[in-house]
Amino acid sequence: MSVRERVYVKRARGMGAGNFRIVWRHILPQVGPLLIANTVLTIAIAIYLETALAFLGLEDPTAVTWGTILEHAFERTAISSGAWWAIVPVGFAIAAVIVGCFLFGQAVEDALNPRLRVAYLSIRPWRLRPLVGRGPDAI
Repeated sequence: MSVRERVYVKRARGMGAGNFRIVWRHILPQVGPLLIANTVLTIAIAIYLETALAFLGLEDPTAVTWGTILEHAFERTAISSGAWWAIVPVGFAIAAVIVGCFLFGQAVEDALNPRLRVAYLSIRPWRLRPLVGRGPDAI
């Protein structure tokens, strides 16, 4: 909503640009990176919630998901019998996918959002500056 009220959008509207052109040329490039990052994070949240609902038994019992695998492991007392292989790989897979989605969303936002670009990620190679007060011959 704040992008809609910016000066360049009002100028485009004043010059006769239609709504589609304003959204496509002015608003979407500003909001696009944030939308992509939020979409990826929403996917991670959906995976987590699906796993939680399946673990609680609120899903189709015939579907094989990470949540149903964990549910069956807990029903058959895998923890108390020491069967860690029924729980640990699934837990690591869930954690890896959620952390991977989070990192991917952050990377996409960092790559596409020009306001987040910082100097240490620039293309210029490193160069040493001479020490202050010393000539070029001093080491």
